[in-house]
Amino acid sequence: MPQPCLHFKLLQDRLDELTQKFMKDQVDAESLNPTGFIPDLDKLAAFRLLIHGEIEDFLEAKAKTNVAAIATRMTSNTLWMRQSPELIAVAIALKKALPGQDCLEHPKFVIFVTELLSSARAAIKENNGVKTPSFILLSLLSGKTIDEIDGVLSNSLNSYGKNRGDIAHKSVTHSTTLNAPSTELATAQLLVQQIAKFHDVCR
Repeated sequence: MPQPCLHFKLLQDRLDELTQKFMKDQVDAESLNPTGFIPDLDKLAAFRLLIHGEIEDFLEAKAKTNVAAIATRMTSNTLWMRQSPELIAVAIALKKALPGQDCLEHPKFVIFVTELLSSARAAIKENNGVKTPSFILLSLLSGKTIDEIDGVLSNSLNSYGKNRGDIAHKSVTHSTTLNAPSTELATAQLLVQQIAKFHDVCR
């Protein structure tokens, strides 16, 4: 059952705000005159760039929250390792050598995980995008295991990230990926819905 999430509430609220600010008049005008309508490319580009940023911020916030939760559990008297099955995949994703047999003692393993979490925080800070490599890493850092990674969402975000680059690095007049306002809006809404389902969250 979806759990309320402040990070997702922010994402959904921002989608609503940006839709009202950049897309509502464009979608309405397109609907009234689908054949003769000329879209405002600047509004479409701004909407895509800003939604991309909001999605990236959400994914990073979820990762930060889980990394902080692992660190908190480590300092408590709970069996924290059982609650963090993603750690081995995180170590591989961050290209950290797995510890040897001498690290199977609890204090030494805690040191290894502490260093791993430090690398995880640095990776989140240095993240730049939502394409597949970023999505997979941030998903693992959010507590997902490899077999939970949503391939459909990963592909959708990969495409969105590539298309974001099309308008981020050149004039919108030369863009080949901007769609009709209704399509741009539907794409953003679907991504947010897929993200909510993947992370099992709601507003």
